[in-house]
Amino acid sequence: MKNQDLVDYLRSCGVCEICQLRYLKARGSEYKDIRETLRRLDVKVNENEENVGDTVSTEDQPTKKARVSTCSTCLGLFSEDFQRDLLQGILASDFAKYDCQKIVLAISLPMILQLRQLAMWFALQKRFGASVDGINPPDVPIKEAVKLILHPIICDKLDKEYDANGLMINIDVTHSLEAGEVEKLVSLNREAFPAKAAHQKRIEISRGLLEKQYQPAKVKAETFEKYYQIPCASVEEPLKLVSIDLQGPLVCVAGRYRKLSRELSHTPWILNGQRLMEDSIEEIIIRNVGPHFAEKLEKINFMSSGREDVDVRCLGKGRPFVLEIPNAIRSSLTTEQAYEMEQAVDKSGKVSILNLQVVAREELTHIKTGEEQKKKFYRALCALKEPVTVDILQKLQIPESFDIQQKTPIRVLHRRPLHTRPRTIYSVKAKVHRGNPQALIIDIVTQAGTYIKELVHGEFGRTTPSFASIIGQPIDIQALDVVGIDLDWPPKVNNAPSVE
Repeated sequence: MKNQDLVDYLRSCGVCEICQLRYLKARGSEYKDIRETLRRLDVKVNENEENVGDTVSTEDQPTKKARVSTCSTCLGLFSEDFQRDLLQGILASDFAKYDCQKIVLAISLPMILQLRQLAMWFALQKRFGASVDGINPPDVPIKEAVKLILHPIICDKLDKEYDANGLMINIDVTHSLEAGEVEKLVSLNREAFPAKAAHQKRIEISRGLLEKQYQPAKVKAETFEKYYQIPCASVEEPLKLVSIDLQGPLVCVAGRYRKLSRELSHTPWILNGQRLMEDSIEEIIIRNVGPHFAEKLEKINFMSSGREDVDVRCLGKGRPFVLEIPNAIRSSLTTEQAYEMEQAVDKSGKVSILNLQVVAREELTHIKTGEEQKKKFYRALCALKEPVTVDILQKLQIPESFDIQQKTPIRVLHRRPLHTRPRTIYSVKAKVHRGNPQALIIDIVTQAGTYIKELVHGEFGRTTPSFASIIGQPIDIQALDVVGIDLDWPPKVNNAPSVE
């Protein structure tokens, strides 16, 4: 089958030049100058052709006065008229509200388009015989063509970049013949697949059904032609743009926080509908960072690499955290804006944040992946009933790692299942408190997920061994600080203004 013969037949069926290229399996930039591409593929250019336009140009084209016929396969999806209507629809929406440089088009197309591609597939088989495969479509699929053709044009017109994770422009498109064509498809489906239809009380007609089941290798042309014309008939009315809905991107903002208060919960602490604490780490960070990115703060998801108890501080470099912000109206953050947010959080006096930055969604794996393999560093203030002895100090100098068995603490059984978990303690180093001979300051390096309070006092033997069992007498914890977390993420950034 020669390219010229294929194009001549497509032209006789009322197929536009862009769709002619689809059936020639054109890719990428080949759609930018249609006639040049046709010449390169040894196809004579029809100078009198008035289907859709000479090229898919990113430059403004003068409106043609004469009405042109609608392409029989794409129903005008790739026409300049549709591009103009689509662009006007986007600009008339809330598009200006979103400060996002990257966009993606998500077009919901009517099933009549799939039916017309199938009709043309049958027509090409009838015209060119075995040279047209019955399993692999003879054209570049409509969905892929949208990415190749419409995406670059709309991005160029809006001065935006394409990104699958950008501002999603949901476009609903229909056609006046859709309902009637789909109704016929129900009858066709019963005849084409009688065995399946016999076991189904209700046939679900969907785009997925068309993609999987309907191809010449599975449906006979004679059966299809009982319900649909081969090749499909030309129509005057093009596709109709029904609605445009915008959904902002999911923006991820990462940083590290320091918890400076011993009276602050990690997330809102609400019991039986009553707040037990007036504030939380999550709320302080979200109310100072969230408004820059989103209109609805309640949709923001706060995650961190572990958490502290209410009465435990987190110092040192802080704990990594991430805000997942759906439907964001902004996707970028300058260092000046980040510094203002860091300062605003610092003013709370309860939490401090640093390294605030926008990160790629893929980087969120750092927060959860291998969490229990990370090392965490603690400093505990512990009390004995008697003054500290040399023997006790020696027993709590443990430079080598050892394993413990730790049952879920009683205090968290309301939210954690009862398990016995093995945990590794990497090192223990103790010294006497200068102002109190009955107090110890103990530096502990542990596997993440270790319950430090229970490691100290043993919780009635539920953690073994514990510091209490090691020294052979009761020991309790008075205060605890997290002083280090072995996770070098997110990258260090200095948002503070430079001083010249």
